Amino acid sequence: MKNFTLLLVFFLALTLRVYHLGVLPNGFYEEEVTNAYVGRFIFENGRDLYGNWFPLLYFDKFGDFPPVLPMYVSGLSTYFFGLTEFAARFPTAFIGALAVFPIFGLAYFFFKDKRAGFMASLLLAITPWHVVLSRTSAEGVIGFTAFTYGLLWVLTKKRYGFLLLFLCYFLYPGLRLIIPLALLPFIKKYFKPTLFLFFLTALIAITPWGKGRFVQTSLFNNSEMRQQITQTQQNFLYTTKNPYARVFHNKVVGYAREFVNQFTSYFSPRHLFLEAGGQPRYFSVPAQGLLYITMGVLIVISFIGGVFWYIAYLLLVTPLPAVLTVDFVPHAHRSLFLLLPMILLAALGYKYIHKIKFIPVIFLLALLVEGIFFWHQYANYSDSYHSILRNDGDKELAQYLIREQAAYEKIIMPPFARLPIYYLYFSGNFDVSLIGQFQSQLQMKRLGKIDFASDWCPTKFLNKSEIPSSTLIVENGDCGGTLGYRGIEQIMRLDSTRAYNLVIPE
Repeated sequence: MKNFTLLLVFFLALTLRVYHLGVLPNGFYEEEVTNAYVGRFIFENGRDLYGNWFPLLYFDKFGDFPPVLPMYVSGLSTYFFGLTEFAARFPTAFIGALAVFPIFGLAYFFFKDKRAGFMASLLLAITPWHVVLSRTSAEGVIGFTAFTYGLLWVLTKKRYGFLLLFLCYFLYPGLRLIIPLALLPFIKKYFKPTLFLFFLTALIAITPWGKGRFVQTSLFNNSEMRQQITQTQQNFLYTTKNPYARVFHNKVVGYAREFVNQFTSYFSPRHLFLEAGGQPRYFSVPAQGLLYITMGVLIVISFIGGVFWYIAYLLLVTPLPAVLTVDFVPHAHRSLFLLLPMILLAALGYKYIHKIKFIPVIFLLALLVEGIFFWHQYANYSDSYHSILRNDGDKELAQYLIREQAAYEKIIMPPFARLPIYYLYFSGNFDVSLIGQFQSQLQMKRLGKIDFASDWCPTKFLNKSEIPSSTLIVENGDCGGTLGYRGIEQIMRLDSTRAYNLVIPE
């Protein structure tokens, strides 16, 4: 009976993650198409776009060096589901649904209560935070599932759990900090493997590929943050002659205050339960928090009833990779691992109240109402809400060019926003001759009859006398019209903004 119930929860989780997956969310985000294309390209040719043979550690997109293993998974999916959005998204959605099993195991391990285990798995299945990210090819979801399995296996004394935790280092960068910290309380019991993982974290952190994205987004490496802290420090120092002012107003204090400010932002009730902030590309559901309000009540109950110290510890360490970065704070993707202790706390709260008459039924009904509201908001409004941030219009442009290119002698378009990748993906071009043609940030100069300009508005610098009369020119939708060119088509986003103008010489 236990296995059957858990299987039903899994199918619920899978349904919420794959239903209309090809069209919801709207907009084929550049990371999604890049991961699927690069993964498929490596399978087809044995090398990546830069000529590296079957890379295992990373693929350099724009100096960020993300792990390449999730790309392999996305690329493999295209062999089964074609070159579609569904194919690129399905692996993350499926692997995300699998997390209901280790979540059940962890809750049962800590609380010795099957009801708490089922509640933990149910909450993961329906929580907006995990559902939405699972549908957007967020590689952190793959890391989340692997981490929860690995942690469960380690805690239940299955030695191969350490092998999985080692693999996690090459699934999602934030886990390189979370994993050794999560094992730190057990260092006496697992001294050698824990010490090895700390050493591995330090070793990777000094490599160019290991520190790539962190350097780009680090709280301590951000020029704006540095300038803001310096300016604040100077304002206080130069407006008083108190000799002790420097004790309270210096860079150490400034960065410490900003660290605390960012840390607390991830626990903001508004962010968690009312309307999530941060990067809309990952979580774009209007009037919806990352969690349900009902879960917040259960979390409060768990603290009143007495919380397990290790779960409280995870509550402190899991958001650290997100706290140490500055862009789009609070960031739903980088802080995803905070969901683990949140769900465990909610399950613990349910354990404390499940024997009280009628209360469990009331909580379940409240969850049902909140779940229906979430899906209503997500399915009906997320399509046009911040659609520009999900590359809405890029797929449509690529498909238009593939369909109409025979009518033109030449096509000129911008290379930005991974437009060459969109064109190659939907045209099914994985030819080995493409190796070496890509420059930094996955840009290229020429592809067949397509020339990639170095500006969003190519007509501003084109000499009309030097291009064929049958030339199609693609410009950003914000570009103003240029004399001597006539618009023939517009690519529109679902929010009614213009993505691209297509013009020809008059």
